[in-house]
Amino acid sequence: MQSDELKRRISAGRGDALADLVLKNARIVNVFTDEVDTADIAISGNSIVGVGMYHGRKEVDLHGKYVCPGLIDGHIHIESSMLCGPAFEQAVLPHGTTAVVTDPHEISNIAGLEGLEFMLETTKNLTLSVYFMLPSCVPATDLDESGAVLNAEQLRPYYGSLRVLGLAELMNAYGTVRCDPKILQKISDCTEAGKIVDGHAPLLSDKDLNAYIAAGVQSDHECSNIEEAMEKLRRGQYIMIREGTAAKNMEALMPLFREPYCSRCMLVTDDKHPGDLLDSGHIDSNIRKAIRLGADPAVAVKMATLVPAQYFGFKQRGAVAPGYRADLVVVSDLESFTVEQVYKNGTLVAEHGKTLKPAPLDIDRVRFSHVMDSFDLDEITLQDLELRESGEQERVICLNRGELLTEEKSSRSNGIRAKLPVWTRNTTS
Repeated sequence: MQSDELKRRISAGRGDALADLVLKNARIVNVFTDEVDTADIAISGNSIVGVGMYHGRKEVDLHGKYVCPGLIDGHIHIESSMLCGPAFEQAVLPHGTTAVVTDPHEISNIAGLEGLEFMLETTKNLTLSVYFMLPSCVPATDLDESGAVLNAEQLRPYYGSLRVLGLAELMNAYGTVRCDPKILQKISDCTEAGKIVDGHAPLLSDKDLNAYIAAGVQSDHECSNIEEAMEKLRRGQYIMIREGTAAKNMEALMPLFREPYCSRCMLVTDDKHPGDLLDSGHIDSNIRKAIRLGADPAVAVKMATLVPAQYFGFKQRGAVAPGYRADLVVVSDLESFTVEQVYKNGTLVAEHGKTLKPAPLDIDRVRFSHVMDSFDLDEITLQDLELRESGEQERVICLNRGELLTEEKSSRSNGIRAKLPVWTRNTTS
């Protein structure tokens, strides 16, 4: 920051000069103390310079509405929304999401580096801040029939990007704790670049969990019960409390919505299908559900703002305080948590459910031809879904509603072809 700009901010913070923008009569959700403060918010440039009584070149009276930091989704696969970058921004920005951390595993599993480049390119000039964790397991397992293979050497150059924060969910926990050299090289490259490693280790426990964390894995988003979450918290991991379209773990993890646990836990969606984005929203929906289930609203907001900002190293983001980025969300009340306005870098960018300046979608179809024209699948018929007998007993994979974990059961054949739901496990979740 230039010294002249710094002087301007200090003068506005002292009240010696007018701020560029002042949001008057706001109820501020203080994520440091879990309180609600009543004050004006003074903004100079893209930063908050003061909280108190201020005047500005432009003033907006909020009449007691609540102001929260911009919401952050710390783990999502944008591909699950079936939207490209600009359309995804239009879906989530009006709901108060000002930053996401995405893992392009799904598109990379099909299109390799071209898929990764496509995601980087189509999200680079958005108002929404889009950060990346590099896909750690393409293919997901050695048994997977993927469209590509990404090794450590191919991923290594991407750590030079400021938008790349680390290595995404390390789902090959088995290979990690058994020192698979391909996995260890990816971890080493990431940590040597000074970046972080996200985890994916459902039900991993005891000494295997110790080994997994000792390898450098700092978080987990696969906890489906409180006992698992507490063990991982006690071993030093951050817990990403997942509530998305496919997996809904929040209710089982509600004991974490209080100190000291909430300061090491964050809200994420993992995947959010377009219908859910339209019907219920994004991270704002997770906050609403947490409040309905009994969480302190200020705590729920902190878990969607300050905690992910601290975990990912977002400097001066995630709070409404002097020196912090002016990414702000205005809501009518904390119970319904209906987002009315969204400010990004001190500028109003969304209001009443609409982005004010939608970003254009401009795709180089020659460069990304493999991504744009890759869908090749025969029609699926009912006959394809029938279970064809091959003996007296059949092994069946059983789904659990709202969970990604499945169960195995055996059923004795009764001479009738059984029509069963097909298990389409999303290996990225």
